[in-house]
Amino acid sequence: MIAATVIGKVWVSTKLKELPSGALVTVAPDSNKNEHIVALDPLGCGEGERVLLVTGSTASNYFSTPNKIIDALVVASIDHS
Repeated sequence: MIAATVIGKVWVSTKLKELPSGALVTVAPDSNKNEHIVALDPLGCGEGERVLLVTGSTASNYFSTPNKIIDALVVASIDHS
């Protein structure tokens, strides 16, 4: 898992029908704030929110039918309270 911060949303005019529902967000991993990753966010996290991210086969196999077009997935929102 990768701890990261949501830095923005990716707005698209069209997308593949195979893409599951959820927003596309840009995140910056805590380990390298200069790196940006686009991830599927089914949770609806907002800009500035800290999240946990999985990548690769862990992300694509999350869905009941493995979805090979997903490479990064937000799986949790980090709460510091």
